[in-house]
Amino acid sequence: MLRGILGVIGAVVAGTVVILLVEILGHRCYPFPPGVDPHNHESLQAYMKTAPLGAWLFVLAAYAGGSFVAGALASLIGKRPWAALAAGGVLMALGLVNVLTLPHPAWFWVASLFIFLPAAGLGGRLARRPPPAPPIHT
Repeated sequence: MLRGILGVIGAVVAGTVVILLVEILGHRCYPFPPGVDPHNHESLQAYMKTAPLGAWLFVLAAYAGGSFVAGALASLIGKRPWAALAAGGVLMALGLVNVLTLPHPAWFWVASLFIFLPAAGLGGRLARRPPPAPPIHT
């Protein structure tokens, strides 16, 4: 049980790092326009109402990639079937805090909240899959 919990904690940290890295890449592709201060809540709220679709898609890709990595690591470290989904659930809860804190389009709410668990489950499933048998040469 302890191994599963530690696996989830480590996986959430790793998944968060992946999300951060992909979002940084997204900000390089879709930089904030002049005058937008990402550290100012009101400035960021105003920008998010006009953010381009590509910027939103990078965030979704970040959530999917981070959840996939978290699910795989939780499954590998935790050695428990529930660990991948638990890691995805924690990341989903953090994502929910994000959408509740800043204005997001309605489609993004739906897409983001339905991306965490499937991506984490897929990562966990692929991590637990046994490697293919080597080919037999005759």
